Amino acid sequence: MIYAILTHDRQVIESRIRLPFFLASIFFLFSLSLAGCGKPSPKSVDIAPGIVFRRDETVGVQTVSVDLQTAAVRPVFVAENIERRGNNFVGDCKTVREWSEKYGAIVGMNATFFGNTYDEVGRRKQIVGLLVREGRVVAPFSFIKASDTSGAKYTRSALGFGADGKPQIAWVTGTMSAPPKRYNSAVSPPEGAPWQTLFAGGCGPRLFAAGSKYIADRDERLVSPGKLNRAFVAYDWDRGGPQHMVLGRAEAMEFSEIADYLTVLFRREFNSAPEEAMCMDGGPSAQLVYRNSGSLEDAEPTGVLVPTALLLLPK
Repeated sequence: MIYAILTHDRQVIESRIRLPFFLASIFFLFSLSLAGCGKPSPKSVDIAPGIVFRRDETVGVQTVSVDLQTAAVRPVFVAENIERRGNNFVGDCKTVREWSEKYGAIVGMNATFFGNTYDEVGRRKQIVGLLVREGRVVAPFSFIKASDTSGAKYTRSALGFGADGKPQIAWVTGTMSAPPKRYNSAVSPPEGAPWQTLFAGGCGPRLFAAGSKYIADRDERLVSPGKLNRAFVAYDWDRGGPQHMVLGRAEAMEFSEIADYLTVLFRREFNSAPEEAMCMDGGPSAQLVYRNSGSLEDAEPTGVLVPTALLLLPK
């Protein structure tokens, strides 16, 4: 079993020194504050019909599952005040919770990679990766030439949503002057086909492709070894289309461990298997926000400011 099951052993500390009453009281109150005497983190929340937040404490994963047949939501990628600085595209930054609050989302997560900061407080950052809004490319991503002498070129994964709100994952490029194109591989693929999406965000690497586990970190030049915080999206496929979508955040996993976890999750929750899956930006920027009884809650707050976010808005 690849997952390390985290256990918490209670230790009883006996003291031979009798503390004065007022010191014992202070120690007791301080201990309560460290233990988190406020509202405990929920393990499961019914966010809305067909949408459930789950916290798997044994492996440190938080997910939002969406039944695409019943959930009344509209997935969008958000960004604001995008401007071109040389070859870079720069936008305003907020935490995912701030993005969610502004747009009235019921679920939010971080989206594309980001790069250079363009102000002193981190509220303007470079958008790295494809971004499509309302069917128009607002931040491009083209093939990148390999650094060796092979002449190879590569692209990266993107998550898109069409007019029906159903997810699509593909290897994609897109320019400001033409619609995005999708390809059958990340490395030096033949000519692509038009990719019809209203909203899309590029990131990576891909974890599943056409129903098979496929860790594309080397193909996409996104090798990132180690057990790190990682955000991810996955969906299954039945009756000609996606049936369930999962947005998630892993606290300490390799790419392959996330893929294995998704296999177990889809079998357990939906009696299905992942058809497609990919990672969004990870590390401290990996954020997942959900609405609980009218209030937004961070699965694990990080406070990182990001220029793009994936939001589920109520229809």
